[in-house]
Amino acid sequence: MILLERNYKWLTPALSITLSLLLLYFTYWSIIEDFKVIDVFSYISTYLYLIWFNGVVYLGRHLSNFYENVLPFKKNPSYRLTLELVSLFIMAFVFFYVVLITINLHSNIPSPHIINKNNLILGVIQSLILLLYCSLTITDDFLRKWRDESIKTETLKQDKLRAENRALQAHLNPHFLFNSLNVLISEIEYDPAQAKKFAMDLSYTYRYVLQTKEATEVTFETEWEAMKHYLDLHQVRLGEGLQLELNINDEHSQKIMPPLSLQLLLENAFKHNVATLRKPLTIKVDMNQNYVKVENNKQLKNKKQESYHIGLTYLKESFKALDKKAQIDIIETDDYFSVTIPLLKKEA
Repeated sequence: MILLERNYKWLTPALSITLSLLLLYFTYWSIIEDFKVIDVFSYISTYLYLIWFNGVVYLGRHLSNFYENVLPFKKNPSYRLTLELVSLFIMAFVFFYVVLITINLHSNIPSPHIINKNNLILGVIQSLILLLYCSLTITDDFLRKWRDESIKTETLKQDKLRAENRALQAHLNPHFLFNSLNVLISEIEYDPAQAKKFAMDLSYTYRYVLQTKEATEVTFETEWEAMKHYLDLHQVRLGEGLQLELNINDEHSQKIMPPLSLQLLLENAFKHNVATLRKPLTIKVDMNQNYVKVENNKQLKNKKQESYHIGLTYLKESFKALDKKAQIDIIETDDYFSVTIPLLKKEA
């Protein structure tokens, strides 16, 4: 497969040069009497023609990329296609006119800038041929990008599914369930009211993970409401071994993020760090207009396995799927670990 890709890269410029030589021969044959093929490379205009022809093909690719940034194909395909084809045709005809003037100058033709009827027809035909070729190369480039994006999208879907399964398993694994049931049994005996609340928090957490399994985005308000229940479970379980510092601005709570983003960050903190009365785990959640930062002090359970970054790659790709410009900032020192994730605007 790699060998084919490499060979294909050589085929494209070779085809472009071959087509330009054929068109050049046709042009000379149409204009110059007693034209001989052997004389092709004795004309300066030959090299100008080759440069301009292949230059238009090259510029056509860049023109397509420029329009993709200014007017993406998926937003208005008919207008984009028309605009690009008209632009290419104008470029192609201007190219032909410049080359024709050069040929006329070389042949000492009076008024070389004037195009007669035959030359005009020739120019239109060549421009259409060049337009067709440019369109084929742009289409080929578009199909390549579409193929790569399709592969990337499918890979992301698989990663998303695996990450969601990991998130679900994090809540349903025997260790978490065992601890939660132990806490629930203890609270039933000593504080029935607290036990009822604990059971409701546990139920809410399970339900949220299941409900968002197929979702690609949730509002911060929805995510944070679930995380409050999730944090309450750990607060009851760890007591004073867990210190929370929360700064939440409800004014921007309708902005969006991938589901379970905060859960993944909080789960990392609980999974990898000691949280006891003597060594409390401090988690800070700071939410502002454009971001949410989750930070915790570092006191690793096993310093030989500092696997803090499990799931963070998936998190980055999930944000990229919603907004290509989305950035996640990770800061890790000997004392603390923090991740800042963006809050995104929902598309209209």
